[in-house]
Amino acid sequence: MILGGVDITDNFVWSDEFSYNQVEQSQERSLTGGMIIQGAVKQFGRPITLGESWLSRFIVDALFALEATTAPMLLELADGREFTVVFDRSRGIAIDAKPVDGYVLAANDPNWQYKVTIRLLTVEPTPEEDE
Repeated sequence: MILGGVDITDNFVWSDEFSYNQVEQSQERSLTGGMIIQGAVKQFGRPITLGESWLSRFIVDALFALEATTAPMLLELADGREFTVVFDRSRGIAIDAKPVDGYVLAANDPNWQYKVTIRLLTVEPTPEEDE
């Protein structure tokens, strides 16, 4: 998998891939008591949570540098699917990284392993991505 040019390995699982309504729907009663149901397919805004994979401190640092921006980026999944995404800060921390083992000098070791969860949100591709 590649996120914004950073190789994040293929060990992540898209944990909420099927926990999403593809159609937005509203329901209301008319003055006659009848039910009015409207629906439309959602275009963007699908959450993508890449759950708990182990990454090195070096990769976590690169992800945190990406997280400091608001620009859309390309997510390339291991199966070849691609999504234009931004970090989803509305669901808490966008990148949750915890050391696998609480080692005091972990901050100084670029190979130290962290358990990482990444929260993303699909957005409309930019025009240059469409071409």
